Amino acid sequence: MKKILDFLFDRVLGTTYNLVSFFYICIEAFFKNFPKGINLFFNICKKQIYFTGIQATPITIYIGIFMGMVVVTQIASFITGIGDLSTISKVINIGLMREIIPLIMAIITITRSGAAITSELNLMKIHNEFLTFKSLGINYIYALIFSRIISFVISLMGLTIIATFMSILSGGLSLTIFTNISSEDFFNAFFYQISIFDILLLLLKSFFFGVAISTICCFYGLVIKKSITEIPQLNTKAISKCFYYVFIINITLDMLVVIWE
Repeated sequence: MKKILDFLFDRVLGTTYNLVSFFYICIEAFFKNFPKGINLFFNICKKQIYFTGIQATPITIYIGIFMGMVVVTQIASFITGIGDLSTISKVINIGLMREIIPLIMAIITITRSGAAITSELNLMKIHNEFLTFKSLGINYIYALIFSRIISFVISLMGLTIIATFMSILSGGLSLTIFTNISSEDFFNAFFYQISIFDILLLLLKSFFFGVAISTICCFYGLVIKKSITEIPQLNTKAISKCFYYVFIINITLDMLVVIWE
């Protein structure tokens, strides 16, 4: 029994403790060094937002349109016989806005940008580029790591908002085409059902997802030792941990919402 508990602590609680400690070190480095190296900090932020956010906007729009057309139409066609339009709007709000869109966007950013961050930092460490920052008196945790965390969070929150807007818009328009429900009636019912709490929950999920994903990817981008062959293994670990913690965060927030409501 003791071996099982030790295993669980090392693999679950131990990893969580290391990630939380790493995130605390990043925040501490920011407040100790800001505004030193501010130009480098903001340049890295802009590049990361461009790669993670702006370049991913087209595919986010396509996914939002597709998810809206499929999910909204299917839910509406299924519930039309057993409920009114307000019921349809409430189910779409809970299923699409609270659950599906935040998770889909988290998965996309993990596979697209998370692995790239881990690989980039691993290569920088192998090539001793962090020593260059130390020689210039710049804290690389502040300039290279925390800047990526902030940029990743901003990008993921922005992409989630875009995907949500496009899914609701395309879903409402598709109802007019494929069902006997007018888009005007759907939008009226949906915006009557939605509340500030739903919007805050959407933003809160994307915020915590962004913090967790970027922290994990940066953490595994710094643990490489000497060999470049370690990079694929660390990428795999980072991505698997990202999926694990994203689902844990999602379940935890959903449980808190159930208790609150």
